[in-house]
Amino acid sequence: MKIKRILAVVLAAAMVFALAACGNSGGGSKPAGSGSAEPSGSADFTWNGQKEVWAILPTTGVPGLMMHADSMGWVMEQQGWTYVAKDAEGNPANQVTFVEDAIAAGNVGALMIAAMDTPMLEDVCEQARAAGIAVDFLGAAPDYEIAGYIATKYSITGMYAVQAAEDWVAKRVAEGGNVPTDANGKYEVAVDYYLDITDGIYRSNAIVGTLEESETLTCVSTTQAYGNSAQQDAYDNAQAVLAAHPDCRIFIAYEPDEAMGAAAAIADYAAQKGLSLEDFAVFPCYSEDPTFQADYAAVLADHKANAIKGYSSYGATATEEEQQKYDPTGANAFSPTGEKLAIILLGVCGEGDYEWTYGEAYYDDISATNVYGLDMHWANGDANPCEKYEVPNYLY
Repeated sequence: MKIKRILAVVLAAAMVFALAACGNSGGGSKPAGSGSAEPSGSADFTWNGQKEVWAILPTTGVPGLMMHADSMGWVMEQQGWTYVAKDAEGNPANQVTFVEDAIAAGNVGALMIAAMDTPMLEDVCEQARAAGIAVDFLGAAPDYEIAGYIATKYSITGMYAVQAAEDWVAKRVAEGGNVPTDANGKYEVAVDYYLDITDGIYRSNAIVGTLEESETLTCVSTTQAYGNSAQQDAYDNAQAVLAAHPDCRIFIAYEPDEAMGAAAAIADYAAQKGLSLEDFAVFPCYSEDPTFQADYAAVLADHKANAIKGYSSYGATATEEEQQKYDPTGANAFSPTGEKLAIILLGVCGEGDYEWTYGEAYYDDISATNVYGLDMHWANGDANPCEKYEVPNYLY
């Protein structure tokens, strides 16, 4: 069936991702040679010397986001900085206020912002630069100059999650799995999406658009659970989906929390109906969460262990050495993306042996896999197969 088109909730002044290809890394941590503390960036930026860094986030209730922020803070703490996380509570205007507060405080030297609305932040970011505060963004590419940013082609993560699901269902059915189809011979899919940031709109467009173009899958539901109660909301949403669409076996989730909530609901449903979890599949568009990774490891060993059957994701995975330095227990995963955010800020401030060219960008690698060994990969500079989905309004 074709999904009913609905009115999207979009940001008041939505940002469109820069489509031009960027350099491979834009900079990094490397020996400075002379040991000079001179910033490696623009002559128009002079660091104020203050060593407090704020992470200004849409919410502090999402573990995957906090992993990036906390890892960034930890790297900067090794250089003597103080790290503070700020929760905008889903309101982009609060992010503007936090930047103003940082300028007024006088003891803040750097800001990392997981930007919800880049045009809204332009004036205060310029004021921060003038005040000697380095600013970088996570997950957003502004059309004005800041110290640097890490952006992700969220649209490709959405497309890859659907394609991983297509591959899974073909292989599961080929080996005798019991995955029902609708009257048109297609497998039903429920989508958990997120429309409150531009990146979320891009990803959501790509998920639903790829489903609409699929020859084997069809979307029967779209719900939203991202936020402080994501797992419970995703659980409730999945229960409602299964009650309305008892033949639905595939769920595309925005991130790990939503995937785990849906998987818990599926486990309860399968137990009640006498169904095998081997015939259910949940695919999030991100994977860096220790609990999620443990669940995925379990299902790799036994496909009946839970409903999670693969994922798409972005960014590098921490090495064992990096994880040991950060948290040897593994309870808190180290994020190389967070480290890169720290490198940008430390580099333009001329701290230690870090270097970064002011204004440079970095686009994360994107990958996808499933329990049958699917291996998909996109790297910075590759053609963008999802450009048509990167518009600031929900298309479906």
